Amino acid sequence: MEKKNPLYYVLGISAFFFVVFIAVVVGTIVSFTSPSKSQGKLFSKSDSIGVIELAGAIMDSKKAVDQLDDFAEEKQIKGILLRINSPGGAVAPSQEIYEAVKQAATKKPVYVSMSSLAASGGYYVACGATKIFANAGTMTGSIGVIMQFADLSRLFEWAKVNPYNIKTGKFKDIGSPNRQMSADEKELLQNMAENVLSQFRKAVAEGRKLSMEKVIEISDGRIFSGEQAKNLKLVDELGGMQDVIKALAHEVGIKDKPNLVYATKKKKFIEKFFSDFDEEESSSSSETQSSSMIEKVVTHLFEKAILGSTGVSQNAMGSSMNVPLLLMPSLNQR
Repeated sequence: MEKKNPLYYVLGISAFFFVVFIAVVVGTIVSFTSPSKSQGKLFSKSDSIGVIELAGAIMDSKKAVDQLDDFAEEKQIKGILLRINSPGGAVAPSQEIYEAVKQAATKKPVYVSMSSLAASGGYYVACGATKIFANAGTMTGSIGVIMQFADLSRLFEWAKVNPYNIKTGKFKDIGSPNRQMSADEKELLQNMAENVLSQFRKAVAEGRKLSMEKVIEISDGRIFSGEQAKNLKLVDELGGMQDVIKALAHEVGIKDKPNLVYATKKKKFIEKFFSDFDEEESSSSSETQSSSMIEKVVTHLFEKAILGSTGVSQNAMGSSMNVPLLLMPSLNQR
């Protein structure tokens, strides 16, 4: 019997370990690009409900819009549950999410579950849904628009600071904290706020199938409890998140306990690798980062004092303005 060349054994063993290596790499990539088991089984069931959480001030819409679009197109997702716990936020992002909710609702049921707070922009978003649920004690409503400014001219005078603006038009420094606002400027801003309010009212009237007269009557910025909102037909039913899950499951024909798939950002393996690398590198220079962070905070506070910024903004009127139109209740502490 002819003795085999040892090279064959070496090649065989090498091929075996190469296959094992490929399997480990593929498994690692799948684990990074897929939601974790705690987020729900990977669309392995056809009786799944997609859950999207909208929490905090609404200052950007991309994440929520992308999640709504993904669930709307995913065949295994039979219905979408949007959990809202938000005081509202800037106008444009609230409108964009509202439109995405309304669009998703044309493809499959979208149920809103209101947590402790779903007011102003948070309620605006909900109006695009198929059905709205609120807890009896949920704070909601606050249909209105608010813009906040500060006249710091007397403070500057006391501090012996004389700031001034160079502008190219009559209204370019509108809302400047250096001086009192003129009557023309107040009228301009009031008209713009009223226009945005009319857009809000139209969304409420269409989404809730209410007359415009009724919407105008209750859209003076007042807030309601969930129970009051139901009596006004601003919400459909009272109940917590579990009640919404049961109702949505029944709506889409799921008899057993539904599989909940929570929206989560998928991070590719290569992104995960480099983000971990960046974290390690940043930890080695923590002292430098700390001093840089302190510098940024001091600079930010200085800009707020001089420019009169009243909070996170979307730069609604131009580079000289840091105060956006907000869909938020005035009692909200931001």
